[in-house]
Amino acid sequence: MDALPPQSVEALLEALNCGAMLMDRRGTILRANQRLMSMLNMPDRCITGMMLETIYDDEEDRKRIRERIAQFTEAREGEFHLPAADGRAVPVILSSRPLGAAAPLSDYMVVTAIDISKQKRAEAQLAEENKTIANLSDTVLEQALDLKHYNEQLEQKVRARTEEIRAANMDAILMLAVASEARDEDTGAHVKRIQTYTELLARELGFSGLEVERFGYSAILHDVGKMVIPDSVLKKPGALTAEEREVIKSHTTAGERILSDADFYKTARLIARSHHENWDGTGYPDGLGEFDIPAAARLVRLVDVFDALTSPRVYKPAWSPRDAAQVIVEGKGTLFEPEAVRAFMSLFERGALDGQVALAQG
Repeated sequence: MDALPPQSVEALLEALNCGAMLMDRRGTILRANQRLMSMLNMPDRCITGMMLETIYDDEEDRKRIRERIAQFTEAREGEFHLPAADGRAVPVILSSRPLGAAAPLSDYMVVTAIDISKQKRAEAQLAEENKTIANLSDTVLEQALDLKHYNEQLEQKVRARTEEIRAANMDAILMLAVASEARDEDTGAHVKRIQTYTELLARELGFSGLEVERFGYSAILHDVGKMVIPDSVLKKPGALTAEEREVIKSHTTAGERILSDADFYKTARLIARSHHENWDGTGYPDGLGEFDIPAAARLVRLVDVFDALTSPRVYKPAWSPRDAAQVIVEGKGTLFEPEAVRAFMSLFERGALDGQVALAQG
């Protein structure tokens, strides 16, 4: 896989906050991360090179795996189980999707597994409790009070579980973003600054608190598509050819493909695809202009340029904040949304960006 070096695949799989494996069209397991091996209770890498169906003993399970392989190009998600070495069937949410729509990425599939054992036990416990509750007498006040107290505890558990899932998603976002930035010899500090800049600008423009938060954590993944760009292009020290520039541009659409179809990642997908679109319609990949560009992507377009200018790189020193801000002003109405430029300069003149700029410049 020239477009996705083995070491990058391994780093990506290990960065995911769930069990994960890479599989080819034949159903051969090419790589599996440590979380998956722990779920299987098997030695590290012992399933590498095996056909996925062969780790299952039940013929019905094998049949389901073969049916899934036959529909290789379709993204799928649903409940299934993993056969642990100690005989347990570990219930999981199994998701699978090809890495891309065209070869060579279309010949490989990423399969992720989220352990839902606790959820299943809680569901079984809840079902049992509900059965018990159904048999309680409505005339017994003490039992009614106990039921009310139980429901309150259950609601607290649900809220706690919801927050755990959200925290896990946020951890996965940051690890995935850091993995993508590492391909470009950068660090996670850049994506954290982009998050902060985006939140400040969104708040200045009057977006709601929920929108500000969503724009911020989604902005972290703006360059996740760089993981599929060959090192020979991404790390090339000299000028890029026209063909190489087109390869670099493809990180926008690649980023959109990499991200899950779940609603949680909807804004991140929009940003990944459209954060190089220009207000005047001269950007890529779709040549969108003005308000056809998603709002979050318009903000990331601006702050990404500012952070790139004020950060040192191997090929340039860091620009002064004032010079970088002047570039933003000059891009008003061409590269950037005019109202976003106004809001950004208001933040800049008030010194609201100084702390992040200081971090960028060391």
